[in-house]
Amino acid sequence: MYVLIMALSLGLALMVLRLFSFHRGIYNDSGIKSISGLRALLASIVAFSHLAHYLYARDNEWIFDKDYFSLISQGNFFVNSGKFGVALFFMISAFLFYRWLDNDRLSPRELTQKLLKSRVRRIVPMFWFSGLVIVSIGWLQGDLVPDLTSLKQGLLWLLFVGNYHIGSIKTADINAGVEWTLRLEWLLYLSIPLIYLLNRVTGGRYKTLLILGSIGVIFMIAVALRVWGTAYTDPRPVLGFAMGYLAWLYRDRWVQGRNSGKAAVLAIALAVVALFFTSNAFFYLIFLACLAIVFFIVSSGNAIFGLLENKTLMSVGEVSYSLYLIHGVVLYFIKQLPLPALQHNFVLYTALSTLFFVVSFYVAKLTYLYVEKPFIGSSNKKKVAIEPSPTN
Repeated sequence: MYVLIMALSLGLALMVLRLFSFHRGIYNDSGIKSISGLRALLASIVAFSHLAHYLYARDNEWIFDKDYFSLISQGNFFVNSGKFGVALFFMISAFLFYRWLDNDRLSPRELTQKLLKSRVRRIVPMFWFSGLVIVSIGWLQGDLVPDLTSLKQGLLWLLFVGNYHIGSIKTADINAGVEWTLRLEWLLYLSIPLIYLLNRVTGGRYKTLLILGSIGVIFMIAVALRVWGTAYTDPRPVLGFAMGYLAWLYRDRWVQGRNSGKAAVLAIALAVVALFFTSNAFFYLIFLACLAIVFFIVSSGNAIFGLLENKTLMSVGEVSYSLYLIHGVVLYFIKQLPLPALQHNFVLYTALSTLFFVVSFYVAKLTYLYVEKPFIGSSNKKKVAIEPSPTN
């Protein structure tokens, strides 16, 4: 039922967006179009995973946690949908950023400055804005006491190293706790200058080994954060960095499937398997392998029968970072609605999900235009993936 609700409501939302020309001012047809479309679907799946949790748990006990196990079931959709989006997002990040290492025109210092400047401009403003929204909501509700502890927790949160509390505010109740993935993304970005330097020193002989080794280090840090940290972290999606790098390393091979209908069918089939087959414990490796093949196909430029090159979908992909950070806030306000006690009502939930998508997409567009874009400027022009130059 919930999978059908997601498909119908997302389709209806995209129709509304197309009707009102959502793409105006944000459509970007540079770079790999299929990846732009994929971003939109991933952010939407992550967003719906949080909405589905809320709707299901209104009148049922939520059991779909790390201990849940069923080999094939809809329950795995509840468990896997968020993981699905995060793992593929990590593959995209690795695909885009490990290619910086193929640029031998920059000194290590120049590459470090260029990379970090681009990441700060791209990530920090919207993240800090989302923090301002969280604090404002907490303040208006009277949950924020302005003391030194709250100030310290707030500063740590803004520096990506905090937990899910700013004073009495439970930040995850407002933004769905999505910021944990950004901590791992930052480890990827910070590792690239070091790899670049070591690759120069070793004459380029061990680049792949250095990259895979750095991913291993990031994985171990993520495990440590999971065991000893004060906020949720899942180390397993870090393996997606390796899959993204392999997609870039062997891009000339994958590009042969760019126009393949069979490859598109395979990608759809494996995506469905990944959503409904268990990712519990070591089964996660099967889950990851399915998604890796999906990404190899999409990163080649295969638009899955043109779906991923849809202008409206690509426009949602352009604002996917804002969507990722802000959909939890939209959900927070939806939770305040006095919904009737209709147990798993298909029509009501589909209408509510459609509203959730439409509002989230438009709020994401606004924050993209007025928070993200002024800081990104013209330096965010995308490069075609086949070129070995870094993205800005």
